[in-house]
Amino acid sequence: MTLDLLPLLDPQPEVPKRHNTDLSLDGFPINDKLRFVRKIGAGTYGLIYLVEDVETGAEFAAKMVMTDPPVKNGGRIDVDENKKLIQRKMYEYFVCSPKNVVELDLDMVAREGVRCPFLKEIALHLRVSSHPNVVTIHKVLNLGRVAVMTLMDYYDEGDLFGNIIDRGLFLRPPPWQDQQKLMKNCMLQLIDVVSYCAAQSVFHCDLKPENVMIRYNRSHRRAPGSPLVDYGELQIALIDFGLAMTSNTICCNACRGLSFYMAPERIVNFNTNHLVKSLVDMRQYPTVENAPKLGAKLFPTLAGDIWLLGVLFINITCARNPWPIANINDVNDVFGTYILQNRDILASILPILHRFNRLLDEIFRLNPNERILLADLYRKIARIDFFSDEIRKDDEDLVYNPQLSTPPPERPLAERDFVPNCPLLIKTT
Repeated sequence: MTLDLLPLLDPQPEVPKRHNTDLSLDGFPINDKLRFVRKIGAGTYGLIYLVEDVETGAEFAAKMVMTDPPVKNGGRIDVDENKKLIQRKMYEYFVCSPKNVVELDLDMVAREGVRCPFLKEIALHLRVSSHPNVVTIHKVLNLGRVAVMTLMDYYDEGDLFGNIIDRGLFLRPPPWQDQQKLMKNCMLQLIDVVSYCAAQSVFHCDLKPENVMIRYNRSHRRAPGSPLVDYGELQIALIDFGLAMTSNTICCNACRGLSFYMAPERIVNFNTNHLVKSLVDMRQYPTVENAPKLGAKLFPTLAGDIWLLGVLFINITCARNPWPIANINDVNDVFGTYILQNRDILASILPILHRFNRLLDEIFRLNPNERILLADLYRKIARIDFFSDEIRKDDEDLVYNPQLSTPPPERPLAERDFVPNCPLLIKTT
């Protein structure tokens, strides 16, 4: 089932003889009601434009995904070439047929689209779009047999990444806003929306600052005794369900997302890794039925999203990433040291106190089944004090793992110092 979901239209138009040099869609009509304003994003498989309603002036983000996406060339995806191809295809379509745009029924897309490769992302998004922390989809438009366009809310303040790095949202709030409450406001909304998605059997699998849009009111003043979650101050909204899954289990070593954020079971095969098997009893996880000889195991998909939340929380509080990749085989790197020797290493290289470090320890468990439950995480984030530490280092367990007798090497002072708001601190490529 692929193109049979789309209504039959006239044959694809011939390619126009003349092109703009940059193939820009700026100013092109989409139909009688909408018009392109400017490009605001581009990816390997899609193109995002700001569009406006010509009658009301309302603005939307329009994401266009090709129905027949570019294939890998020699096993590799040429991102730049794919972006050029998508831009050209969209230009050719709107030069010839700006009015051959058909609106698809959202209920049909939500119900049937999960079986169609180029509609699956939209279908899963629609399944959870009623939550206030998921970007609203207003329309899905069929662009002939070329592409599908999704019209969503437009967030002119951008994503969480830009607001953390460029604007210092959480590190430099105005004096009338409580820094800790602002951080918690964002974190609790993230936990709530991930929990809601999981209840609908939707697992995002690609949580990162670039996939979290925000609306922030710098002039907002909280009323005394107001709840931590305050949409008048800050509201976040998830986007990009392109890697989302509906299965509550996922095969080990199934890389989905960005290395900086992925859980360790998505990076290495736990069941064939001797070091992991010495630390985690793999008998608690089922074996993939059609590949028993490969020793492939199934892990809870939600546990991967919980891990992603932990990295996001470090982004929010520190404007840093804890490690470039959670690869247990890199025993001398930060992650290897953290898992095998010293659970306090994050507190030594990041500006966090031991109370928060202990909470991160409940998130960053090597064994997916041992990671904190979302309900408990919500409660603990609400109660924690990021700026006051009543826990003494020598009173805590799980600080040192004696399995390896060699302590982690002392890191140079320059690597331990915290440099606030440096654009290179959160790396996503």
